Amino acid sequence: MAVIDDDLWVRAALCNLLDSAGHRSCSFDTAEDFLDSTCLAQASCAIVDVGLKRMSGFELAEQLARLRPDLPILFISAQVTPPQRMRASSLGFPLLVKPVDADTLLVLLTATLLYGRF
Repeated sequence: MAVIDDDLWVRAALCNLLDSAGHRSCSFDTAEDFLDSTCLAQASCAIVDVGLKRMSGFELAEQLARLRPDLPILFISAQVTPPQRMRASSLGFPLLVKPVDADTLLVLLTATLLYGRF
């Protein structure tokens, strides 16, 4: 599992949750760092903040559609707007509001790992 969020505390909390649920996680504060990492080829899912600083979460998803079309994405955002919901939906992935409910996140991830989609 890859966690891409520019907030250190969010990254740490999500990685702790994933690790405690038995998933191996890696985290990045920028989309560019994730794209340049070995984690890109190994990740089974990416949890991506919509509001990343340089390349947005949606722009990252567009890059991933070319590089790893099989990689499911779960978008997260502190402030979700209707246009963001529509964009996430058009890309085929859910958008959760921060702080993310741990149980909801784990259910979505389990469904993804079992069925390949959220």
